[in-house]
Amino acid sequence: MENLRLQKGIKVSEKTIMKQIAYSLTFHGWFVFRVPPSLYGQKGLCDLIAVKNGITVFIEVKTPRGKQTEDQKVFEMKLQQAGGIYILARSVDDVEWLFYTGNKEVCNARKCNN
Repeated sequence: MENLRLQKGIKVSEKTIMKQIAYSLTFHGWFVFRVPPSLYGQKGLCDLIAVKNGITVFIEVKTPRGKQTEDQKVFEMKLQQAGGIYILARSVDDVEWLFYTGNKEVCNARKCNN
């Protein structure tokens, strides 16, 4: 895991961070897929969607200095209001809790059905 973490002072692209996150979550049993940008899709839609044991997590990937667009902020707000799990991830560290947190505990924290 240590080799996947971003080192201070090294510039890493959003694409690289996305691949690291997808690989790490897949390794821990999550089904992860990339949401390709589309002219016809929902504005502000996240970069990755991860699913495990009926729990779906929406992940927006940014570089350490990257900023969400207004459309992404609106998507985050609407998703959270609907009870969804949204993560703004700048490195694997931001999703690491998904590796070790049991799905039952995630669900209980989000008050969703098992």
